[in-house]
Amino acid sequence: MICAQVRDYLQTQGLKVPAEEVQMAILAIQSVLELAQAEIDMSVLWYEENGFRLAQKFGLDQAALRQIQPVDLFTANNNSAYTLRQMYLAFDSIASRHHNDTFAVYLYETDDKAGQLYRLLAQGSKLPARIECGQQQVQQYLFARTATTGWLNQVNDVQQWLADDSLSGEQTGASQLAAPITGEQGQILGVLHTTHQHNNAITDAELIDWTALAIAITPLLQNLHNASTALIKG
Repeated sequence: MICAQVRDYLQTQGLKVPAEEVQMAILAIQSVLELAQAEIDMSVLWYEENGFRLAQKFGLDQAALRQIQPVDLFTANNNSAYTLRQMYLAFDSIASRHHNDTFAVYLYETDDKAGQLYRLLAQGSKLPARIECGQQQVQQYLFARTATTGWLNQVNDVQQWLADDSLSGEQTGASQLAAPITGEQGQILGVLHTTHQHNNAITDAELIDWTALAIAITPLLQNLHNASTALIKG
């Protein structure tokens, strides 16, 4: 099953990295997701910014956030607090290994008007908590472009993209990667985003790891979507 998922993702995104290495990286990431243990400041995970409270989006109060119980990450829908902690540890593990300056993962939701991105996790440079993916945002934020198109974007020289108007506005790094997180039917569930402060900084080894993470956390993003949708409908 993992082999087919890896093969489909690499083929869809046109990535020329070894599928076997991506699959091995997925297994390592799944181990981190299931086994990693660390204390994380609650304000790092459950931030409040510009009137947006992440905990409120998932209907969680302070008591729920403090009573994190290990559960089966890949099947339970009511485990948002534990899921986000384990995802943060997996992101931090990869970012630490490749010396990324910034990482983030966004949840993507759509309505009749436009797609909305909600920041779930982040480290490093300040990124918006939520944005509507209009033309201006798609032009400025690489991860917004990936969310609306479904295509992975790797930029090795951000200044060149700014010079030819492929990007505009303030940017968070000289090298950037935005990878879509897609469901079984190809729908966009979210986007992971990472940066470096130097040009041409994203190696093949790093691309393999972030690609593997985008694939590995697909069921977790689906569960978070289910939790958010259930709250809206409730």
